[in-house]
Amino acid sequence: MASTVSNPRDLLALLLGELLHVERRLAGEVLAQLAQSVHDEGLARLLRTHLDETRSHVQRVETAFRRLELAPSAHACGAFEAAVGQHDELAPSIVEQRLADVFHAQAALQTEHWEIAAYTAVLAFADACGRGDELSGLRDSLADEQRAEAALAASIDRIAGV
Repeated sequence: MASTVSNPRDLLALLLGELLHVERRLAGEVLAQLAQSVHDEGLARLLRTHLDETRSHVQRVETAFRRLELAPSAHACGAFEAAVGQHDELAPSIVEQRLADVFHAQAALQTEHWEIAAYTAVLAFADACGRGDELSGLRDSLADEQRAEAALAASIDRIAGV
Protein backbone atom coordinates (compact mmCIF):
# COMPACT_ATOMS: atom_id res chain seq x y z
CA MET A 1 0.00 0.00 0.00
CA ALA A 2 1.29 3.41 -0.94
CA SER A 3 1.96 5.92 1.82
CA THR A 4 -0.67 8.23 0.33
CA VAL A 5 -4.20 7.63 -0.86
CA SER A 6 -4.56 9.33 -4.21
CA ASN A 7 -7.18 7.31 -6.08
CA PRO A 8 -10.18 5.04 -5.47
CA ARG A 9 -8.11 1.85 -5.72
CA ASP A 10 -5.78 3.10 -2.96
CA LEU A 11 -8.74 3.82 -0.72
CA LEU A 12 -10.28 0.41 -1.40
CA ALA A 13 -6.94 -1.19 -0.51
CA LEU A 14 -6.76 0.81 2.72
CA LEU A 15 -10.31 -0.10 3.75
CA LEU A 16 -9.86 -3.75 2.79
CA GLY A 17 -6.58 -3.80 4.70
CA GLU A 18 -8.32 -2.70 7.89
CA LEU A 19 -11.01 -5.35 7.35
CA LEU A 20 -8.34 -7.99 6.78
CA HIS A 21 -6.55 -6.99 9.98
CA VAL A 22 -9.74 -7.24 12.03
CA GLU A 23 -10.90 -10.51 10.47
CA ARG A 24 -7.48 -12.12 10.92
CA ARG A 25 -7.28 -11.03 14.57
CA LEU A 26 -10.78 -12.30 15.23
CA ALA A 27 -10.13 -15.63 13.48
CA GLY A 28 -6.66 -16.00 14.96
CA GLU A 29 -7.26 -15.51 18.65
CA VAL A 30 -9.84 -12.98 19.75
CA LEU A 31 -13.04 -14.98 19.14
CA ALA A 32 -11.56 -18.24 20.43
CA GLN A 33 -10.44 -16.55 23.65
CA LEU A 34 -13.80 -14.87 24.03
CA ALA A 35 -15.66 -18.17 23.52
CA GLN A 36 -13.47 -19.78 26.20
CA SER A 37 -14.15 -16.92 28.61
CA VAL A 38 -17.93 -17.12 28.61
CA HIS A 39 -19.96 -19.36 30.89
CA ASP A 40 -23.25 -19.33 29.00
CA GLU A 41 -23.19 -22.30 26.61
CA GLY A 42 -25.50 -20.64 24.09
CA LEU A 43 -23.23 -17.61 23.85
CA ALA A 44 -20.13 -19.80 23.64
CA ARG A 45 -21.71 -21.82 20.81
CA LEU A 46 -22.63 -18.60 18.97
CA LEU A 47 -19.07 -17.30 19.28
CA ARG A 48 -17.59 -20.61 18.06
CA THR A 49 -19.96 -20.66 15.09
CA HIS A 50 -19.04 -17.10 14.23
CA LEU A 51 -15.36 -18.01 14.53
CA ASP A 52 -15.86 -20.56 11.75
CA GLU A 53 -17.62 -17.91 9.65
CA THR A 54 -14.85 -15.43 10.35
CA ARG A 55 -12.26 -17.79 8.91
CA SER A 56 -14.26 -17.62 5.66
CA HIS A 57 -14.34 -13.83 5.94
CA VAL A 58 -10.53 -13.76 5.93
CA GLN A 59 -10.51 -15.77 2.72
CA ARG A 60 -13.11 -13.50 1.12
CA VAL A 61 -11.20 -10.32 1.94
CA GLU A 62 -7.99 -11.86 0.62
CA THR A 63 -9.86 -12.81 -2.57
CA ALA A 64 -11.17 -9.25 -2.87
CA PHE A 65 -7.58 -7.98 -2.81
CA ARG A 66 -6.60 -10.40 -5.56
CA ARG A 67 -9.56 -9.40 -7.70
CA LEU A 68 -8.30 -5.84 -7.49
CA GLU A 69 -4.91 -7.21 -8.56
CA LEU A 70 -3.37 -6.41 -5.18
CA ALA A 71 -1.52 -8.61 -2.73
CA PRO A 72 -3.56 -9.09 0.47
CA SER A 73 -2.14 -6.67 3.01
CA ALA A 74 -3.52 -6.08 6.49
CA HIS A 75 -3.44 -2.58 7.97
CA ALA A 76 -3.78 -2.15 11.72
CA CYS A 77 -7.15 -0.85 12.82
CA GLY A 78 -6.69 1.35 15.88
CA ALA A 79 -10.38 1.39 16.81
CA PHE A 80 -10.51 -2.41 16.91
CA GLU A 81 -7.28 -2.75 18.86
CA ALA A 82 -8.46 -0.14 21.37
CA ALA A 83 -11.72 -2.04 21.88
CA VAL A 84 -9.85 -5.33 22.40
CA GLY A 85 -7.51 -3.65 24.86
CA GLN A 86 -10.37 -2.09 26.81
CA HIS A 87 -12.19 -5.42 26.96
CA ASP A 88 -9.08 -7.24 28.15
CA GLU A 89 -8.44 -4.60 30.81
CA LEU A 90 -11.97 -4.51 32.21
CA ALA A 91 -13.08 -8.15 31.86
CA PRO A 92 -11.13 -9.48 34.87
CA SER A 93 -12.84 -6.99 37.18
CA ILE A 94 -16.30 -8.47 36.54
CA VAL A 95 -16.67 -11.31 39.02
CA GLU A 96 -20.30 -12.35 38.59
CA GLN A 97 -20.54 -14.84 35.70
CA ARG A 98 -23.82 -13.57 34.23
CA LEU A 99 -22.56 -9.99 34.21
CA ALA A 100 -19.25 -11.09 32.69
CA ASP A 101 -21.11 -12.88 29.91
CA VAL A 102 -23.17 -9.78 29.17
CA PHE A 103 -19.94 -7.77 29.07
CA HIS A 104 -18.30 -10.26 26.69
CA ALA A 105 -21.38 -10.32 24.46
CA GLN A 106 -21.55 -6.52 24.27
CA ALA A 107 -17.86 -6.40 23.31
CA ALA A 108 -18.56 -8.85 20.50
CA LEU A 109 -21.63 -6.83 19.50
CA GLN A 110 -19.57 -3.64 19.29
CA THR A 111 -17.15 -5.43 16.97
CA GLU A 112 -20.04 -6.61 14.80
CA HIS A 113 -21.23 -3.01 14.51
CA TRP A 114 -17.79 -1.93 13.34
CA GLU A 115 -17.57 -4.79 10.85
CA ILE A 116 -21.04 -4.09 9.45
CA ALA A 117 -20.13 -0.44 8.97
CA ALA A 118 -16.81 -1.36 7.35
CA TYR A 119 -18.30 -3.91 4.95
CA THR A 120 -21.16 -1.56 4.09
CA ALA A 121 -18.76 1.28 3.31
CA VAL A 122 -16.39 -0.88 1.26
CA LEU A 123 -19.22 -2.37 -0.78
CA ALA A 124 -20.92 0.99 -1.38
CA PHE A 125 -17.64 2.60 -2.40
CA ALA A 126 -16.74 -0.34 -4.66
CA ASP A 127 -20.16 -0.10 -6.31
CA ALA A 128 -19.75 3.65 -6.81
CA CYS A 129 -16.33 3.05 -8.41
CA GLY A 130 -17.64 0.35 -10.71
CA ARG A 131 -15.70 -2.36 -8.82
CA GLY A 132 -18.62 -3.87 -6.94
CA ASP A 133 -18.66 -7.09 -8.96
CA GLU A 134 -15.06 -7.79 -8.00
CA LEU A 135 -15.93 -7.54 -4.30
CA SER A 136 -19.35 -9.21 -4.43
CA GLY A 137 -18.16 -12.10 -2.22
CA LEU A 138 -17.94 -9.65 0.66
CA ARG A 139 -21.75 -9.41 0.63
CA ASP A 140 -21.85 -12.91 2.15
CA SER A 141 -19.55 -11.76 4.94
CA LEU A 142 -21.77 -8.72 5.56
CA ALA A 143 -24.81 -11.02 5.82
CA ASP A 144 -22.93 -13.23 8.33
CA GLU A 145 -22.07 -10.15 10.40
CA GLN A 146 -25.68 -8.98 10.39
CA ARG A 147 -26.89 -12.40 11.56
CA ALA A 148 -24.23 -12.45 14.29
CA GLU A 149 -25.28 -8.95 15.38
CA ALA A 150 -28.90 -10.04 15.80
CA ALA A 151 -27.90 -13.23 17.62
CA LEU A 152 -25.60 -11.36 20.00
CA ALA A 153 -28.29 -8.79 20.82
CA ALA A 154 -30.72 -11.66 21.53
CA SER A 155 -28.09 -13.36 23.71
CA ILE A 156 -27.63 -10.20 25.75
CA ASP A 157 -31.39 -9.96 26.29
CA ARG A 158 -31.57 -13.65 27.28
CA ILE A 159 -28.57 -13.63 29.62
CA ALA A 160 -29.55 -10.34 31.22
CA GLY A 161 -33.09 -11.65 31.72
CA VAL A 162 -34.72 -8.89 29.69
